[in-house]
Amino acid sequence: MTGLAMLNAGITTQLLLSLFNIKGVLHYGIAGNANPSLNIGDVTIPEYWSHTALWNWQRYGDGPENELALEGNGDYTREIGHLRFANYTTNNVSDNLLNRVWYQPEEIFEIDGTPEQRQHAFWVPVDSNYFELSKKLEGMELEKCINSTTCLSDPPMVRRVSRGTSGSIFLDNSAYRSFLHDKFHVSPVDMESAAVALICHQQKVPFITFRSLSDLAGGGSDQSNEAEIFAPLAANNSVAVVVGFVEILATLNSKSS
Repeated sequence: MTGLAMLNAGITTQLLLSLFNIKGVLHYGIAGNANPSLNIGDVTIPEYWSHTALWNWQRYGDGPENELALEGNGDYTREIGHLRFANYTTNNVSDNLLNRVWYQPEEIFEIDGTPEQRQHAFWVPVDSNYFELSKKLEGMELEKCINSTTCLSDPPMVRRVSRGTSGSIFLDNSAYRSFLHDKFHVSPVDMESAAVALICHQQKVPFITFRSLSDLAGGGSDQSNEAEIFAPLAANNSVAVVVGFVEILATLNSKSS
C-alpha cells in the first residue's frame, strides 16, 4: 500500500528502495480508462508512464507564441503541449480567463548522474525485460462477474499498451479523458504509477506497473461511476496478473540457479 496520490506513492517507493535491497518493483492496482477501445476489467501493462499534472499556467492574454514565465532559464517548456480552456466552454465563447496550462516534464537527478545537474523526463519507460516477459500474461483468464447477476459483457483481457498517465486528480470527466487520450494516446489514468516510475527511473531500479480498468473515466451515468461497482473485480484481476508475473520471474530464476 502506498497511500493515495503521487506524493504518498513517491515517498513509499523511495523508502522501499532506501531500506531494502530491491532488485525490481512490481506496482499494481486499479485505474480509470481513457482508451475507448479497452474495457472495464482489462488489465493494462503500459510501456511508458507520464505525470500530466505538472503545469505552467499561462497568464491571461498570452498565447502559444509567447514565452512562459521562467522558460528562458530552462525551468519550463512549450514542447509538450497545452490545454486551452476556451476549447471546452459550453456557450461558444472564444476566450476564457483561465487561458492555458502547459504540460511539463519532471526534473530528474539520476543516482549516477552529475550532482546538481538536472535532467528532464516526461515519458518514463518501464523495464524492457519486464515488458517483454509480460507478453506471457496475454491470454490469461480473468474474472468477469461481481456475482451471479452482475457480469461484464466482454471478458476482461491482459492488454500491453503504449502509454499510461498519472496525476493527483481523480478523473471522472469525459472531456478531459478524451483530451488526454487524443493528445497523449494514453490508456490507464491513475494517481500513483508515474511517481513509482520516476523514483525507479531516478534510482536505476527495474519496474513495471499493472493497472486494471475499473471505469471509463467520466463515461458512466450521471448518477454513478462504474468504479463503485467494478472496483473489486478490477482489483482482483490486477492481483491475479501480478501474481502471474511473479510466477514467471520465479520460473526464470529457478532455471538460472
